[in-house]
Amino acid sequence: MKITDLNSIKSALLEGKVVRIFHSGDKSPKIAEIIEIARKKGVPVYRKEGERLSAEISPIKYAEFDYIVKRAISRNTFILFLDNVVDQRNIGACIRTAEFFGAAGVVLPKRRGGSVQEGALKASAGAVFHIPIARVENFAAAIKKLKKLGFAAMAADLDGEDLEKVSVSLPAAVVIGGEDKGVSRPVKKQCDAVARINGVGKVNSLNLSVAAGIVLYCLSRQNY
Repeated sequence: MKITDLNSIKSALLEGKVVRIFHSGDKSPKIAEIIEIARKKGVPVYRKEGERLSAEISPIKYAEFDYIVKRAISRNTFILFLDNVVDQRNIGACIRTAEFFGAAGVVLPKRRGGSVQEGALKASAGAVFHIPIARVENFAAAIKKLKKLGFAAMAADLDGEDLEKVSVSLPAAVVIGGEDKGVSRPVKKQCDAVARINGVGKVNSLNLSVAAGIVLYCLSRQNY
């Protein structure tokens, strides 16, 4: 995967994910810092005209779902599921938020665009290198499995009850729905609670990554 965002390149370098770096000779302080880190770590640096700075990184290595489950249990925390989320910027922003609030991991669908590409990596500000990310075939089945292990499950959707009145204990599965489709019906059926964020303006919904931040903040406030 090729990336060009400077913050993402630096994070990838520090995590040992960069294979090689290309640059045009730009001597800005930020680029000079990145090249110095690369050289200290033995990462090849090549001159390439027209390439201000870019890096080739090894593909994102997805974690096993069971590993994230064990991590959530041992840390008594939550797992974030992104159902029908296809916009890479939203995926990255949600991963960043999940890492910030101490999630055990993030789960994406194996189908319907559930992967981490450059846009998500950039929006995550490097968080993709600090939190396990898994991909599963069937969200409903995965959440059903978690409930048998004692997890609570909550979805965020417009038809839910007031988030302020919803109480969810840990460990938990938290589901955020996609830009257009929201949380799928089979997944919602597996959830113990469906919550909505109440507003006072004329628009009736938030960008999903903003909504994810509010939901995870409320969950953290309840449990930590």
